[in-house]
Amino acid sequence: MTAAADTPSELGRYRIERVLGRGAMGVVYLAFDPQIERHVALKTIRHELLPSGSEGGSLHDLTARFLNEARAAGRLAHPNIVSVYDYGEAADTAYITMEYVRGESLAARLVQHARTQTRIEPARALGCFVQLLDALDYAHQEGVIHRDIKPANLLITQRGECKITDFGIARIEASHLTQLGTVIGTPSYMSPEQFTGETIDARADLFSAAVVLYEMLTGVCPFAGTPTVVMRQVLSDTPRLPSEIAPDLPGYIDAILMKALSKRPDDRFSSAREWRDVLMGALGAAQSDDSDQTVIAFAKPVALLEAPELSEPSMEWPPELIAQLEERLASHVGPVATILLRRATARSSDFNALRERLAAHFPTDAARRDFNSLLMRLEMPGDGSRVSSSMKRTSMPGNTSMVRANLEPALLQDATLKLAAYVGPIARVIVARAAANVPDTDAFYERLIEAVQNPKDRDALARDFGIVPD
Repeated sequence: MTAAADTPSELGRYRIERVLGRGAMGVVYLAFDPQIERHVALKTIRHELLPSGSEGGSLHDLTARFLNEARAAGRLAHPNIVSVYDYGEAADTAYITMEYVRGESLAARLVQHARTQTRIEPARALGCFVQLLDALDYAHQEGVIHRDIKPANLLITQRGECKITDFGIARIEASHLTQLGTVIGTPSYMSPEQFTGETIDARADLFSAAVVLYEMLTGVCPFAGTPTVVMRQVLSDTPRLPSEIAPDLPGYIDAILMKALSKRPDDRFSSAREWRDVLMGALGAAQSDDSDQTVIAFAKPVALLEAPELSEPSMEWPPELIAQLEERLASHVGPVATILLRRATARSSDFNALRERLAAHFPTDAARRDFNSLLMRLEMPGDGSRVSSSMKRTSMPGNTSMVRANLEPALLQDATLKLAAYVGPIARVIVARAAANVPDTDAFYERLIEAVQNPKDRDALARDFGIVPD
């Protein structure tokens, strides 16, 4: 019997037009609702999809999980989550009526890129991912954990919007459908705690989302093979850095993804909102007054993935001050502190302006207060750590800096870029510390070279600086 012959002509009041896809739970049809006169997607469960010899208990469990999808998704109203309209039963078929999304799954798009040996443009991948984080943040706040985030469950519309679908194994708070110790998910995208049967929270979705982002940016899934091999990789192995596979990716992508792929949930981002804020800061989306309203989904990759060029600062910020601020800021927002502080100091003429420009990037009020207390100590007269008196207006004639000696901003920027090739985003902090009270350029370069651990890399960096080893 052909697939067309298997397709019913109608379900309930809906007229079936064609099959959209077949999955583990059933068939998804494109249908027309004559009452509202719109196309919808019908996701069904059929008796014949159960394994041969299944007992009624299995059908009951599957139907319960199906209803769980309807209830979980039905309580979520977000532009990046596929809407659920209705639930119904007809003869031996149960179905969910859902929003019909014109587009394709991310899985299908990744297959297309694999066939042509290309990758999704980083800007589009990151724009899509920000939408995913927005949707997860909303769902998690509503008490819904998806637990099966993967490319097949992410739909990309014709306009490039990302929508999450298939909450069939989602966990609603206080729901006992899935008991502790039950392993559910798709192996290559499952978190370590899903494999070990531990308690699952929102951070499991963030791990799965990190696997998806890794695959979008590199074209390679970090965990691949048989289920047994994948489980070992997820529990024990550290994936290759994304930039090793795709050298055009900036270093902060490595830092962000490695944090999100941490084995321990406590080592990951605490929430989708925190991750989104860190990522938006790294992307430089806040181009005007630290507003994050810039639409990045279709921006050019260069504009998103390269640090913005700095205008000449209106105030000379001493390197030792920058180092202190960057270290404290990094403790709250991670490796993107380098970019955030660099942009903020370039546009701030005093501590108050700096405080205002950085305020929006802290994940909590407590973090903001902690950073503000450091700023207050640094600017208070009589404090041993006070450095504000050494700041000079760059526009003043005859300006000299006892701290930086003859190290011009252009030289510091060039040194940072060269050092970053060997140590990553931490280069900015190392350069700032090396420049503090350095007697001359040779001593400055010597400090930077010493910061590199590998002897071959030290020699290579020395050559980058124009120094010929003895």
